[in-house]
Amino acid sequence: MRVMVAEYAVGGGEGRGLALLREGKAMLSTLKRGFERIGNEVVYPKAENDFEAAVERLSKESDAGIVIAPDDKLYTLTKLVESNTVNLGCPSDSVRICADKMRTSQMLREEGIPVPRIVPVGEVERSEGLRYVGKPRYGCASENIVVLTGKNVPEESSFYDSPDYIITEFIGGDDISSSIIAGNSSVLPLTINKQFIRREGDRLRYEGGFVPYGIGPEAESEIMRISKKVVTTFHCEGYVGIDFVLGEEGKAYVVDVNPRPTTSIVGIARVLNHEVADLILRAKFGTLPLAEEVKTEGCFVFKLS
Repeated sequence: MRVMVAEYAVGGGEGRGLALLREGKAMLSTLKRGFERIGNEVVYPKAENDFEAAVERLSKESDAGIVIAPDDKLYTLTKLVESNTVNLGCPSDSVRICADKMRTSQMLREEGIPVPRIVPVGEVERSEGLRYVGKPRYGCASENIVVLTGKNVPEESSFYDSPDYIITEFIGGDDISSSIIAGNSSVLPLTINKQFIRREGDRLRYEGGFVPYGIGPEAESEIMRISKKVVTTFHCEGYVGIDFVLGEEGKAYVVDVNPRPTTSIVGIARVLNHEVADLILRAKFGTLPLAEEVKTEGCFVFKLS
């Protein structure tokens, strides 16, 4: 089979920064090696002037394809793949919903899934010393995520009050993620991962992670229960990464849903007793193994700085 892996930062995504390029290269290399190890040919865009045109061309020449791209690009590119070949990632309709952090949060809350409360900028301006998190409504990889303190909103507060930006309550706790493979009729949990988040002034930076991350059987069971509910709520397929904050009181809050491969796949591919690329193909063309058949062996730390 000929498989296209289109990673936006590597393939020509303009102005994404060195950190995102490192993440992109790591994810692309991991998937490329994985698909090749099980006998597939892999093609991918290489520093293209027109990334979308490259995806158009390569997807037409491939038996299947998967896209890794920022939220604001992923829907269009996934739709393009769907029109030309078999999409190994989430359906474009799922991508469109998950890319909108406001809509995602509202839908999860309606399903009874804990999420940080969205607050108006006026509440931040009136609050004394309380912390909040501000982030673009569409974004990825901790881009432009800031910690705001009550009565200390920057002068450009009109920016934070725009429909393209959201502010939520600050939840203190452990930054973790879950990795899931979703098929047509089953959802397979892979790992729980530690996320290294560093604060630079008021900005938050993602710097890598630790796979797998032990949080105890009870908390792990709850994280995976919520993860399965998130995946079914949005009708996701393929690899999905879900970001959580495990609060100090033990309550898990969903802070982001990534309908695509995430950087954690780099570590997962090193410790899982199944080839992740094979699981992605089996989710689309075959049957996923039972959860008890998927195990980790050892651990892996990956850092981006």
